[in-house]
Amino acid sequence: MDEERKQTIINEINYWKTHQLLPNQYCDFLLALYTEGEGAKEENREAKQAPYFLLFYFLNTLLILLPFLIFQAADDLFIQMVGIVVTQCIALIMIKFFSRHDGLQDSYAVMIFFVVFLFSTVLWMNDYIRIWWTTYIWIFINSISWITFGKLKKQFFLQVAGVFILIILIIMFGFYYF
Repeated sequence: MDEERKQTIINEINYWKTHQLLPNQYCDFLLALYTEGEGAKEENREAKQAPYFLLFYFLNTLLILLPFLIFQAADDLFIQMVGIVVTQCIALIMIKFFSRHDGLQDSYAVMIFFVVFLFSTVLWMNDYIRIWWTTYIWIFINSISWITFGKLKKQFFLQVAGVFILIILIIMFGFYYF
């Protein structure tokens, strides 16, 4: 069997293993069969790439700060909207990037996307609408949509974050009315 075809099969087995499409024992057996007992080298190479993955997590986390910086730096609505759209596009690109690499958790990138969207819209509502109850309703809608999307796409941390935001919202209402 030529090397290119063998490498394609090995990559496919690694994909099955990381996405749990086959039991690990089967994947280990197939990897040992196709790599002729050298399957451990792939794991060592992935372990060496871990610090680079931390850099991507850090860069993705910095996206949370961009809406605050945009709304502080620019007073023009058009510039703010363009900045927010660009930030959301970067967050979408990060989701695609995270989903393509096995060492990165795409659920983290999805969470950052939703957080950036929530912060952007709440900042916009505070600057231009300035009606507190509409902001609270918007946060409520966002938390429900996080829980629903997390349930549909099996994103556990998004569900937890949605419930957490809902609890914070209820506490805020409690302080306001009692």
